[in-house]
Amino acid sequence: MSEQQNLTLLWDDTISIDEPSLSLLRSIGLSPLPVNIHTLDRIENEITGPAILHLSAESFASLDATIAFLGKLSFEVLSVLRVQPHQIELGMEAARCGFEDVIVEGIDSRKTWERVIEKAATTLLKQDSYVFVDETSQHLLALVERVGASEVNALMHGPTGSGKEVLARLAHDFSPRRGGPFIPVNCAALPETLAESLLFGHSKGAFTGATKNAVGFFEQAETGTLFLDEVGELPLPVQAKLLRALQEKEITPVGSPEPRSINTRILAATNRDLRQAIRIGSFREDLYFRLSTFRINVPPLRERTDDILPLANFFLMKYGDKSGEISVSPEALGKLLNYGWPGNVRELENLVLRLAVLCPDETVTLRDVERELRAGASEQKGSSAGFEKDIETLLHRYVMGDLIASGEKEES
Repeated sequence: MSEQQNLTLLWDDTISIDEPSLSLLRSIGLSPLPVNIHTLDRIENEITGPAILHLSAESFASLDATIAFLGKLSFEVLSVLRVQPHQIELGMEAARCGFEDVIVEGIDSRKTWERVIEKAATTLLKQDSYVFVDETSQHLLALVERVGASEVNALMHGPTGSGKEVLARLAHDFSPRRGGPFIPVNCAALPETLAESLLFGHSKGAFTGATKNAVGFFEQAETGTLFLDEVGELPLPVQAKLLRALQEKEITPVGSPEPRSINTRILAATNRDLRQAIRIGSFREDLYFRLSTFRINVPPLRERTDDILPLANFFLMKYGDKSGEISVSPEALGKLLNYGWPGNVRELENLVLRLAVLCPDETVTLRDVERELRAGASEQKGSSAGFEKDIETLLHRYVMGDLIASGEKEES
């Protein structure tokens, strides 16, 4: 959720609101809608997207009655309670009971509602961006939220496909930099001869083919977050420049005589044991300590079993089954739970996508799941060696200039 969502503000019509207040609320991204709270279910179909419900404490006999009312609603809302100046203790109890915010009559202001939006955005981020049902995942989410709110560099360690980029995006969205860009970079996919230029930019004439100045990923992420995935794959010379960027908060584009200041936060991730890489000399120890100011371990999916079925449902909804037409047999659900998921969340997502395509209007059976698991494993096994060979060939041809030569031959 990197883009701010438009929030509907369901306004208890027993609370008076004037035109200046309406203008204020609209100017900060809220869409106020006065409602009779006792007929809310009738307008459920009119509510699209997330909503804040602003209730008056005086509309109910007690706080317990208010909470019971919220529990009976047939759609999700983020609740804000308005209390009178003499009801401060009631407001404190409401905050303890889970209300998103409490507003005291007569002292609400632009700053107050901006705070409400901020809290609502954080809550929606947790609900809508991903699935964190397993206790391990909930602890992980809480950690990412705290790290995100700070400005420290963080290094995520976990197997491929476990959701490290999703967590990095969440850390960005939880941070004060959420209004800036989030730039993900797969370091393993950077050609070694171009990695420095792609990260730090280059000046016109810096090398053959550099016909104009180019901005690198660091400057693209200015005021935001640069996510360096598979950072352990960076060549040692580039690691040295990355270390300087972290230490000095400045970069020097290839071919430029002058350094440039940067205001970019770095989040990094790896599936390698970087300490072992340090021991064999393929990764700088000083860079490791700069990147891992805070270390986040991302466990594989097999260690977060309570996430499996909610994730499967999440992906089923994502890929088109919002009507609930696809059902999954108990035997198929059991297979999902007991499978080891070597490809982690990415493998589960790919499986659900294939099932959504192949079984659009029917029940997914155990046979369907087993067939697609075998197909996925076969594709993965058959493609890895070929992929490495293709990359090696491509880079060799790139360095030797074969791509240009072959292109000229084809044109002639």
